[in-house]
Amino acid sequence: MSFFKEIFGEESNNKKEPLTSIRLTKENIIFFPTIEAWFKDGKVKFDSVGRLRYLHGAPVGDMILIRVNKDGTPVYKVSAEGWFDPDSPIAKDFVWL
Repeated sequence: MSFFKEIFGEESNNKKEPLTSIRLTKENIIFFPTIEAWFKDGKVKFDSVGRLRYLHGAPVGDMILIRVNKDGTPVYKVSAEGWFDPDSPIAKDFVWL
């Protein structure tokens, strides 16, 4: 299955519905240039189970659908769910898997 089929989900009534949430992976990060730039700059990295994380250990949230443009292009934003303060005890005690 192609990544675009994954983003747009299954066809219903000949209209493709975009996914409401996308988990970032090594394979699909290239479709999100801002996040890919963070990865190339070393601001985020993948843990041993493939979850993208900030350097203090908090996971980079899933990409959440915020709107669909008039041309049908979905627009996603990083979810803040799972984020924690870099100076918190959780961050100081975080152990990479």
